[in-house]
Amino acid sequence: MRDYNQEFKNFIQKIKDAKPKPSLFLHACCGPCLAFPLSILAPYFDLTIGFINPNIQPESEYQKRLFNLEKLVKHYSDDEHFSARVVLINEPFEEYKELFKNRANDYEGGKTCSLCHAYRLSQAYRYAEKHHFDYFTTVMTVSCKKPSRELNELAERLEKQYHTRYIYSDFKKEDGQLKGIKIAKRYEIYRQNYCGCLVSLKEREEFVNRRKASLIG
Repeated sequence: MRDYNQEFKNFIQKIKDAKPKPSLFLHACCGPCLAFPLSILAPYFDLTIGFINPNIQPESEYQKRLFNLEKLVKHYSDDEHFSARVVLINEPFEEYKELFKNRANDYEGGKTCSLCHAYRLSQAYRYAEKHHFDYFTTVMTVSCKKPSRELNELAERLEKQYHTRYIYSDFKKEDGQLKGIKIAKRYEIYRQNYCGCLVSLKEREEFVNRRKASLIG
């Protein structure tokens, strides 16, 4: 089985002294998941962070996560003395809803998640290619609830379509998620309690309701 974390470390050793820094388009889903990857990528790349997540609902939640991601980037980059940009695209919200409308009764971690990961990665990778970035990757491998192997295999298939190279990773290794949480806490970044889509929101609400009922009982 491939060791994506070791592949990442080997890759960084190869490019760490590159002048000028290569450009990287980094797909990010939220501030807490961005925190650790940002900390280890910023020294080596000219970073652009893409918030491309039409799965996040309702709109108020989408805006809240975007605000906190931008807050993290601003304060962390100021403290660590580097520059990073955050870009948005015209999110295909209606297209996303249409594609996933028949999966409202699925469960988090099932086929819906795999399709959602593939959809968002393809949107982000397309942007990276269109704007001629040297590299592309995603922060999603930092989450313990996201399958790193699946994400890397999805990106590997996409990479065959583009000139922009993909950086393989398993950011959750070596306590990556915990390190990211500590960074997020330092800057008082909002940490959501569900993944983003209506399926995950429904599951979270059902869990909270069951817990309340058990406490009352």
